Amino acid sequence: MAETPKYFVKKKEKEIEIRQYSGYIQAEVSLAGKDYKSAIESGFNVLAGYIFGNNISQKKIEMTTPVKAVQSQKIAMTTPVMVTGEDTFTVAFIMPSAYTLETLPLPKDTRICFTPIPANQMAAIRFYGYFQQDTIIKNKERLSQWLQEQGLETEGDFIVAGYNPPWVPGFLARNEVMIKLTTQVQ
Repeated sequence: MAETPKYFVKKKEKEIEIRQYSGYIQAEVSLAGKDYKSAIESGFNVLAGYIFGNNISQKKIEMTTPVKAVQSQKIAMTTPVMVTGEDTFTVAFIMPSAYTLETLPLPKDTRICFTPIPANQMAAIRFYGYFQQDTIIKNKERLSQWLQEQGLETEGDFIVAGYNPPWVPGFLARNEVMIKLTTQVQ
């Protein structure tokens, strides 16, 4: 079974959880994409190459879960800056806990960067199926509404997380929409 970031559940209501995560390191690549599915496929290929040995030391790294994707819209700050309207997606793999920033092999692909993620609280809603835009949007809305009802504040963009390889049937494919909390749940 693949390693996942360590967390414990602080609160649970149906398919929604508030989780306390330990810190971890993630490898990231940012790409233009039209939807989560295409972004994850492209980003997965880049990051999988890295962990399968396409790095300076040609060292293989264990696969972990989840594969994460964050969508952020490009915004023009001043005119006459042109904006294409394309969305940028950051796709990330969690690095195994045995590694530090100093011990991770250097990537050959310069688009890959490493980000240390400190311990934090996240709200997550679990769903099953493939990465379909309408399902993701529906779960973002459900989680957002629940957080508002609970009086919890968030920070950053929603994260879409997938836990299964592509050959797992959709009805068994575990996915989540997550977001970082600024309001701490005790």
